[in-house]
Amino acid sequence: MRPALFAALLSCFSSSALAATRLTIAVLPLEPVLDAKAENASWMEGKLISELKKQGATVVSGRPVAEAMAALKVTGARACDTRCQLAIGKKLNVDRVLAPWLSLQHGMTKTGTAWVWHVDQANVATGTAWGGIEKTCFCAETSWDIIAGEQVALLLAYDPKTELKLPASAPRAAPSKGPRDEPGMVFVPAGPFVMGTERGEWRDEEPRHLVDLSAYFIDQTEVTNAAYDRCVAAGKCRRTSYQRDKVLGQPKHPVPGPSWFDAIAYCTWAGKRLPTEAEWEKAARGTDERNYPWGNDYRPDLLNHESAEDGFPKSAPVGSFSKGASPYGALDMAGNVWEWTSDVYSQIYFRKSPVKDPTGPAKGPKRAMRGGSWMYDPPFFHTSHNRSPGRPDVHKRYVGFRCAKPL
Repeated sequence: MRPALFAALLSCFSSSALAATRLTIAVLPLEPVLDAKAENASWMEGKLISELKKQGATVVSGRPVAEAMAALKVTGARACDTRCQLAIGKKLNVDRVLAPWLSLQHGMTKTGTAWVWHVDQANVATGTAWGGIEKTCFCAETSWDIIAGEQVALLLAYDPKTELKLPASAPRAAPSKGPRDEPGMVFVPAGPFVMGTERGEWRDEEPRHLVDLSAYFIDQTEVTNAAYDRCVAAGKCRRTSYQRDKVLGQPKHPVPGPSWFDAIAYCTWAGKRLPTEAEWEKAARGTDERNYPWGNDYRPDLLNHESAEDGFPKSAPVGSFSKGASPYGALDMAGNVWEWTSDVYSQIYFRKSPVKDPTGPAKGPKRAMRGGSWMYDPPFFHTSHNRSPGRPDVHKRYVGFRCAKPL
């Protein structure tokens, strides 16, 4: 763990422990979801309760909570919304109520299991939802010893007065016409959005931070083989070896395997440029911090991913999943092919990036890619905030791109 991050966590733990000594917290039974079993839920619930106690909270769990839930005819934590949590809190005379659930997805790839640990929190005194958390991890159970402590610290340290929020005056994301017509592109108006997340699998998505972007256009779909071939015919682009593939090389499929330099060459030829990471993320998730282009819940039917269920063994024709459109109308921003952005990749750039129109670090050996691809199945690869580094000179059959254009 990096020294600065460790120091920050120690500070967070210390302040949350002081706050916790004044709190009585009811914990609803942890609900298992998808492949999670009762024993997984019991183990994780024990972690949650032990960390709460370790950090100074008085915990109410077990039979009194079960009886309160039964009186309200609630069968699980996911079915207990804020109103339900507050009712349970008043019945048990506690300060806060936690409603946790654990999702496991086995066999997501050949290498392991995807975990999602989610906890909703309600403040009984204020009568409001109170800083719920979620953490994704593609890792062994032993990793959750550390993660449990971090997540509980975040819960107990939550303070709405210091929470990062989008200004009320910020324009909400929606399809809109720009000041001019740009065929094949969607318009993203100027304004701020919250970029990044603490919920992701890797810490390179942290922290959540405010970014204010100038208006721009971005391609509605990934660049196709047919479009890229026109650049090849003009002598400005070079064909990729994967274009010979009987599936990947079809005209309406995204061009497979361009290097970052190839993507730059095409966008320049087309009178455009690659989008920055910030532009890509805003176009994908809008202004409400959604996890996926279509919302917060993973929908495997709305993207092309590593599964026979989506009907495509490899890439899909662009625009095949119209119901998975982003708030601005961009398509395939989850799955199909990873997409190059113009930014140099850095794990820590978000901690110091400028608020206005960030363009990434000045130098570095790798470039940032976004969106996941048909080669990947775990949901967190396809989130709108997930980042992946790639060498700019490599050619991968599951990598493509789309272009952007300033106003």
